[in-house]
Amino acid sequence: MKNLTKALFGLMALTSVAGAAHAQDESPFAMSAAVAVQSDYRFRGISQNDREPAPQATINVTGPEGFYAGAWGSKTNWAMNGTISPSYEVDFYFGKNTDLFGFANWNAQVYYYAYPDARTTGLFSGTGNASFVELINTFSKDWGGFTTNFTWAYSPEFSLGGGTGNYLNGQGVIPLNDWLSVSGTVGHQWVQAAKYTGSSDYTHYDIGATATYRNFALDLRYVATDLNAAKCGAFYMSTRNACGDTVVATLTYNIPSFPW
Repeated sequence: MKNLTKALFGLMALTSVAGAAHAQDESPFAMSAAVAVQSDYRFRGISQNDREPAPQATINVTGPEGFYAGAWGSKTNWAMNGTISPSYEVDFYFGKNTDLFGFANWNAQVYYYAYPDARTTGLFSGTGNASFVELINTFSKDWGGFTTNFTWAYSPEFSLGGGTGNYLNGQGVIPLNDWLSVSGTVGHQWVQAAKYTGSSDYTHYDIGATATYRNFALDLRYVATDLNAAKCGAFYMSTRNACGDTVVATLTYNIPSFPW
């Protein structure tokens, strides 16, 4: 999934879905949802809402054999001229979780990032379409009190005519007790057209803690990239300090799942 709110929802929803499926054997399908507010919606370290709070929501349906599908939405503000800047984002995804012989879990998904009200033409080197598709593979391993996740995402045409895009990240999660965990992520983004606009590939990282209480989760996280303002604005995001270091707070409410 794309950002922290999706990660928080995924962890909470998978737990509740597993419990529901165990208790309700008559249906292989279950549905979960969540709502959240994030102090600054960051995608791979870069602000997508001009460093302002963003309401978000997601819904997820799980089926047999590890298949699932869902949608996620958030307010956005790219602060571009006129109607170019999208005011919201709606993502759609479909995937499958596969157990790799008991050693790890493989989550393969097709992910579509949609910006319906963006009006972009001829930006950068391509068509300027803000919406794009990624093929995402995540491998997760529980080491007994410590979980690692490794992700590779590939896009044949990145947002705003960016050409091919590749993204790698690694994440570690350590539960301290039954309601508090700490985690950190390091990721690197390559975009083909970035080098033609005076920008560059970049690295981002974050570290923080997540506290849960019943259906609520509160995450506080330090987020940073190695992009300066000029390189950030040349291709990735022109809003003020979009790539600068910050602390992000995310409050998520998980709506309990129910079987069909």
